[in-house]
Amino acid sequence: MLGRRRPHHAFREHSRLRRARSGRAGQPAVRDSQAGAGRRARGACGSRSVSAPAPLELQVYLSPAHPLGGGRTFSPVTSTLILGREEAVLVDAQFVHEDIEAVAAMIDGSGRRLTTIFITHGHADHYFGIDRLVARFPGVAVVATPGVVEYIEANHAREVKTLAAMMGDRAAVPTSRPTPLDEPTIRLEGEELRVIEVGQADIAPSTVLHVPSLDAVITGDVTYNGIHQMLGLTGPEQWRKWIESVDAVEALGPRIVVAGHKRPGLGDDEPARILDETRSYIRDFAAAAACATSPSEIVEAMIASYPEHGNVTTLHFSAQAAIKARLAQVPG
Repeated sequence: MLGRRRPHHAFREHSRLRRARSGRAGQPAVRDSQAGAGRRARGACGSRSVSAPAPLELQVYLSPAHPLGGGRTFSPVTSTLILGREEAVLVDAQFVHEDIEAVAAMIDGSGRRLTTIFITHGHADHYFGIDRLVARFPGVAVVATPGVVEYIEANHAREVKTLAAMMGDRAAVPTSRPTPLDEPTIRLEGEELRVIEVGQADIAPSTVLHVPSLDAVITGDVTYNGIHQMLGLTGPEQWRKWIESVDAVEALGPRIVVAGHKRPGLGDDEPARILDETRSYIRDFAAAAACATSPSEIVEAMIASYPEHGNVTTLHFSAQAAIKARLAQVPG
């Protein structure tokens, strides 16, 4: 997604999250840079013990905001590495060469074997890095739901053309496609990661990955975190369905919500804020679009309500698209 360039966005951010060992329900997960230690389970008579699975961890890579010229930037994009004791699963694959390499370095640095790359939805910035990562980690499976694979097949040529116009040769262009999943689960060292088809986000179909043992949901673009949301590809009916998708994430009771785009410095362990802001942003944009007579009125209203949000160029795009769509409905 696009944004206006801000100097403080131009850096990479890594964070590691794991489930808190203790604490009341509703408390955020704690940040921890140490790998989870194995736990021991007492036998039935107390005479023997067996090893329990080590707690999973998340490591989140956040790209810099890439300049597009004219003071604009492409919004920071997340990729999330789910770490077991020896293996790992990656969610979303970046698209700019330097970010793909940074994600590969993060995987190498984890010391785990990458088994799977899961793609949440069909926007280029989330899957164009798959070929380079497969070359770097032979044998890794790249998967998505059948609906997402179908969307990618239908829209890949357009995504290539759009991205080339914005990024030139800075972006990778894959020739392969994800493999459709046969079932809505990905297994990581005995734990099931749940693939949930929520439907609508900034595009449809969109999916999220639920990590129950961490109370974590990796949402792709179903949620945004401190970033102006892409509403220019959809309309009022889809906006209402997007809010329902956010409600579905909330119903999972997450302590950790990793958004597809976020402002550097914001946490992933603030689920109430992330979910509420994503929903309120959609409602506020819809209200502004319903009565505005020009794109600038929408932009001014949204910046007044969300002054710290990044990604202003996408706000301009969304505002222009909303006014254009409304004018198209007016009889000539």
